[in-house]
Amino acid sequence: MTTSVAYAAPTRMLWSTAAEGMCALARGELIILRHCARIVLVGCAGTVTTEQMAFVIRHSTGFVQVALHERDCDRLGLPEATPSLRTPSAPGYGQCVTVDASSGTTTGISGAERAHTARVLGDPRSGVDDFGRPGHVVPVRVNPDVLRDRLTVAASALALTDIALPGFSGAVFADLEGVSDPTNTAGPCDAEALARRYGLTLVAPDEQTER
Repeated sequence: MTTSVAYAAPTRMLWSTAAEGMCALARGELIILRHCARIVLVGCAGTVTTEQMAFVIRHSTGFVQVALHERDCDRLGLPEATPSLRTPSAPGYGQCVTVDASSGTTTGISGAERAHTARVLGDPRSGVDDFGRPGHVVPVRVNPDVLRDRLTVAASALALTDIALPGFSGAVFADLEGVSDPTNTAGPCDAEALARRYGLTLVAPDEQTER
């Protein structure tokens, strides 16, 4: 006689509000942010740790970016890599010339050194000479109009970290890698699985809840 066993599907997790995401970031945590079709890991650039950067690299595409205000990019001498790319919906919109911190790094590619570069980018005391170009971290320029309307994932991440850590500007982010299909970027179910496993806050600022 064969006995069949029904396995219950994991309970779907609710996606939190922007306010809950800000609180998690203020506690020094990483969050998972959904903006339109993109799902990214996000942390505060000014305080990101080596462990957090290693986590971001391990569970993302590895293409680590740091969203910065346009005024900070100007202060740091960070020009756009493709100035002619003017459509906010384009994947590379706002991306600047890559950088490494000019001191405290060797190759610049390790999790520890990328975390250090992110912290220097988020430090209001940093200047042009604090970076070598090219490098392994991608600054992303966010202009005031894009920030106001949250037109890009970089703008959405930066708006959260600005309130969570007002003394240091900048948001580390990277596209979450698929869990069920590691050859693709993550979907909502992948994000929920990772959040459940590591206790991360899921944030969808433009939605009340995730159904």
